[in-house]
Amino acid sequence: MFFVNFRTLLLKTVKNVTVLKSRTYCLGGTNKKWKIMFFGTDGFALKSLEELHKAMQEGRMVSELSVVVPAPKPHPCLVAKYAMKHNLPISVWPLPKEQPPKDCWELGVVASFGHLIPKRIINSFPQGMLNIHASILPRWRGAAPIVHAIMNGDDETGVTIMRIKPYHFDVGDIVQQQSVPIDPNISAVQLTDRLADMGANLLVRCISDLHYHLNRCTPQPSEGVTLAPKIDATLSHIDWSSMNAAQIYNRWRATRHLFKLQTFFHGNNVKLNDVEPPTTKPPPMFTDLVDRPGRIIVDRQRNLLFVRCQDWVAIRHVTLHRRPVMSALDFFNGYLQKKAIDQHYFDVH
Repeated sequence: MFFVNFRTLLLKTVKNVTVLKSRTYCLGGTNKKWKIMFFGTDGFALKSLEELHKAMQEGRMVSELSVVVPAPKPHPCLVAKYAMKHNLPISVWPLPKEQPPKDCWELGVVASFGHLIPKRIINSFPQGMLNIHASILPRWRGAAPIVHAIMNGDDETGVTIMRIKPYHFDVGDIVQQQSVPIDPNISAVQLTDRLADMGANLLVRCISDLHYHLNRCTPQPSEGVTLAPKIDATLSHIDWSSMNAAQIYNRWRATRHLFKLQTFFHGNNVKLNDVEPPTTKPPPMFTDLVDRPGRIIVDRQRNLLFVRCQDWVAIRHVTLHRRPVMSALDFFNGYLQKKAIDQHYFDVH
């Protein structure tokens, strides 16, 4: 049996973190109960780690379990906190190249890790490495598949268990997939929780009969590839002239956990706290109103702001200058009514 050995990069003691001083991956040999090394960070990954840990405690599928996490910046991630609480061995990424052999890990599992795994590590696991990805690959390869699926108005998404290949993210063979419809009003946080549970259950199903599933995996289709890069704050800016109500609403529910959508009112920054679904229509008298983008009208009866975009989008609450959240009527009383009617516009950039 051939052993490939790596040391953890973290040499100093991290408070309340158990750090393995050595880590080895062995090539060769299989068992019905696998020695699994788990690579993960956030709540999506945590669901899968919990299921693997539960299986180990119940004497199923998993004989040993350790985790690999990024260095605390500045605090440990959720996966690290769970491992500390349950006394699971922890290694800190990146894993060094050489050290004497000590342990044998047969299968690597990756979920929401965010680092490209080198070929030398992938090949060190006799059974390879599995990744739990929150989309139906090849659609939405990348770091933010859930956000992009909602933002683009997809009707369906799901989870893919895939084999990890070196050099590129999310291109490996498909081991298992499961799809789910996307509720038109679900947020990214809610969908993440649902897909995390689904992914954990699908992972357990794969590992419970690992060789069967690995022997039947298939390459990803070459058609239908879309990319889901990391989200940045530039998406918070609304372009009233190029977006319609559905696009604004989808962007709001996809990114509201990351930042608030924003616009400007005569140079003053305005955060859009609550955006209504595109099924919320303006009063009939405004339906055929032809006006330039950014035009603001107030529906007093429903306490809503309607803003002209490519159609009309409804806003329930806004914030200005770090002040308390305002309703549509509060915004009208405090700001709109102080301007002439021909100045009732959000800025268009």
